[in-house]
Amino acid sequence: MSFVKCLQIGKEIEKVFMKYLVDYPWMVSLEFSQGKCKDYDIKMTTKDKVITYEVKSDRRSEETGNCCIEYMYKWQASWIFASKADYIVYYCNRKWRIQERWLLTALLMDIEKETKNGGDGKRSRLFLFSVDKLPELFEEIPELPELAPLEEIK
Repeated sequence: MSFVKCLQIGKEIEKVFMKYLVDYPWMVSLEFSQGKCKDYDIKMTTKDKVITYEVKSDRRSEETGNCCIEYMYKWQASWIFASKADYIVYYCNRKWRIQERWLLTALLMDIEKETKNGGDGKRSRLFLFSVDKLPELFEEIPELPELAPLEEIK
């Protein structure tokens, strides 16, 4: 799948999650992050606070039985270590999941995983782990819809 297609799918997944947030009872406003190298994808303002979300997906997990989380790109901290979002939302293995970013980074250090080069000319470093580990890392969000299988998107 091309980089452009992956980016397009990522944007669609962000929109699905934003539609879910619209029903949050104390929500005052929602906005997508603007620009490149942003600190989060979605910002929700409530009456009492601002909550930010990084929204990612791993559609290949449906085929491989593995998930990956990028932590370095061109020798610089990326995705999981570069984000400043309060929460990580992850669509993986046909389910929606969420976790506080600080807790997810700590949990990732303790699970069984491999580190691999991948993506964008193998310039990214990834944590690779079995989908069986997802419940140890994230809480499930059962209210969100299952998305079309990857083969229907291509």
